[in-house]
Amino acid sequence: MRKIYCVGETVYDIIFKDEKPVEARPGGPVLNTAVSLGRLGEKVYVVGDQADDVIGNLIADFLVENNVSTKYLTLYSGAKSRLLLAFLNELSEPDYSFYKIKVNGEIKIIFPEPKKEDIIVFGSFTSIKKEVRDDLVKFLKTAKENNSLVIYDPNFRPVHKKVLNEVKDYIVENIAFADIVKGSNEDFNNIFESNSALSTWKLLKEFDCKNLIYTANKYGVNLFTEDFHKVFDVPRIEPISTVGAGDNFTAGLVYALIRENIFAEDLIHLDPDIWRRIIRVAIDFAISVCLSYDNYIDQNFVIDYLRNNRYKGC
Repeated sequence: MRKIYCVGETVYDIIFKDEKPVEARPGGPVLNTAVSLGRLGEKVYVVGDQADDVIGNLIADFLVENNVSTKYLTLYSGAKSRLLLAFLNELSEPDYSFYKIKVNGEIKIIFPEPKKEDIIVFGSFTSIKKEVRDDLVKFLKTAKENNSLVIYDPNFRPVHKKVLNEVKDYIVENIAFADIVKGSNEDFNNIFESNSALSTWKLLKEFDCKNLIYTANKYGVNLFTEDFHKVFDVPRIEPISTVGAGDNFTAGLVYALIRENIFAEDLIHLDPDIWRRIIRVAIDFAISVCLSYDNYIDQNFVIDYLRNNRYKGC
């Protein structure tokens, strides 16, 4: 079975609607992606760090309960957990406020040794964190040398723009490491001030981007490869929360790549019809989590995909 390494930070999400907290649960982009894949029975690991406090232990227990390995999750004794406050507007779109981890001592993440069959998903603040940069780059270089399939999702929020000048070179380097760059219109506008899918693709090609998946909420998904550009419409829905939508798009992307038996070298000149099937599954995953306050696919969705064999190449 192929291993999936989701590299990044875990947080505890508190969701507000109409200025009142309505839900609270473990979260963070890589956790959301990993939990959905774990619920589908994939062999998935979270690679990152968190506090060894009440909330941190709650998060770790939640990962294990959902078939996600914590083997590469560093715990800091005496630290305070990360929190994310998500304030939903009238369109159920979030405005975020982050509370960083408080650590007494050295920041350290232990990375695995990736193999050809493995899939790496990385991004968010961990991917631009100076304290772990050298170890992350070493890990990514090993992944590329061993032909692992690498997916980068910057998840760069407005609150991070204050450090953009310090970390932009890291972002550019991350793009070059990735076989697939997947991000939202908001991400790329925050980083590069690009306001369209085509302008983003032209820019990222200069940084050796091989494949770009550009998501824009209800305005659809743009896929750019060296061979073609394809736009995918998304169904119109009434979302309850879009907090985990992008993360579960990534989960669906990984799940479909595995089902289609796609490896890094296969992405070169990959047939457009296979890409179509992969993107449609990713959209399906994203829509599923928009219909509740959950950040991950629920049991009914899992049953639909596994027991009813819903994945038949769409």
